[in-house]
Amino acid sequence: MRLSRLTFARLFLRGLLGLAALSSAQAAPRKVIVISIDGLRAKTLAGLQDRHLNTPNLNEFLKGGSVADGMVGVFPTVTYPSHTTLVTGVPPDVHGIFGNGLFDPQHTMRDAWHWYAQEIRVPTIWDIAHQKALRTAAVSWPVTIGAKIDANFPEWRIPENLEDRLLYEDLCTPGLFTEYAKAYGIDVMSSPSTEQSEADLDAEATRMAIFLLHTRKPDLLLVHVAETDHEQHMNGPDSEQEFRALERIDHNIGLIRAEVRADGLADSTVFVIVSDHGFESVDRSFHPNAVLASMGLMGTVDHPERWRIAAFEGGGSFGLIAHDPKDEEAVALARKTFRRLASEDSWGIDRIYEGEDLKSTGGFGNSFLAVGMRPGVSVGDATSGPWLTPNVNLRGMHGFAPGPVELDSSFLAYGPGIPAGRLGRHNIVDVAPTVAHILGFDMPGVAGQDILSTVR
Repeated sequence: MRLSRLTFARLFLRGLLGLAALSSAQAAPRKVIVISIDGLRAKTLAGLQDRHLNTPNLNEFLKGGSVADGMVGVFPTVTYPSHTTLVTGVPPDVHGIFGNGLFDPQHTMRDAWHWYAQEIRVPTIWDIAHQKALRTAAVSWPVTIGAKIDANFPEWRIPENLEDRLLYEDLCTPGLFTEYAKAYGIDVMSSPSTEQSEADLDAEATRMAIFLLHTRKPDLLLVHVAETDHEQHMNGPDSEQEFRALERIDHNIGLIRAEVRADGLADSTVFVIVSDHGFESVDRSFHPNAVLASMGLMGTVDHPERWRIAAFEGGGSFGLIAHDPKDEEAVALARKTFRRLASEDSWGIDRIYEGEDLKSTGGFGNSFLAVGMRPGVSVGDATSGPWLTPNVNLRGMHGFAPGPVELDSSFLAYGPGIPAGRLGRHNIVDVAPTVAHILGFDMPGVAGQDILSTVR
């Protein structure tokens, strides 16, 4: 069929206009909302539509967005090192957050976790965004107390009394919590409820996110919700309780989307759904500090300061740390003991990591030796008694060495300029540079890369 000159000219002009519109859309500034669903396995997210759950928002994202088959995690696959990798693009040995909790063998601190951003050794995505004059905000994102985030509700322990609440108010961006409390009619001088469920905490995080979207209009918003993690610990992965929690989180995502639409930003906002790790089912716990205590390497109740070797727990793995690195006798005894336990094949030990082998994992940089447990066996915290015990209230755990697909974390991007398709299997270090690319800048010196160009 031949086209008339007029028809050809019209089609040619239409094509130019389409290209111009596409170029404009690609060049237009985009906002990004990153929502971390703690513990959401990649296999659970990728197969969500087949489970027929009440998750319309995630289903829509899956249908129209870019989804990874899995994201290989860090070692250990626990929340705080993983979330720090999500925003830095480098492994724990580089960013400096080796586990959830601070190493405290003498138990001198209260609920001591890596809350503080000053511990992160490298630039984060919010640091670079700030340099690019972009507005940043965060809700309950780990390791963000004191971070250079424009509007920040950092993650901290759950307030148990009025003093805790007043302290949390000061840990937030100055004046932010007071403004939020006034908007929602919260009496900041009343004692907080000590019976808040994980669902309640996620609902409050959602309200905080909506408040920030409405009042601060951030270019980058980071939100962390954790009910799915809690339910998998208590009831195991693929449990009915986990799926009900995921439905509630999807509802909260819908509330955030409604705020984005109400603010007229739907056409410029990209949603990125991520997680920090997957999960394994467990039924037993191995207690390395009980082993060390039986050898006289741990301190006593009266003299905890006399410890020589202590375990740094990582959920499904642990590291060994020497009080004095020059204490060759203690180090040699600990090495010999755990190597022997691994060879006996009855304690749930999967692998010993030392030297270059340990260094290649990118984790446990504070330890002279690390131990990875087998699926089914978590790391316990007992300092006496049996070395291996059945679990009573624990059905799921993470923190094992990455590799098995059950431990893969999730990645899903949806919004303007995001192609629909599968991304294959990648690495959690790829998340930060990918989000940075959506925002229009690069993250120098990272271990990861932008993965949206790999969609198929």
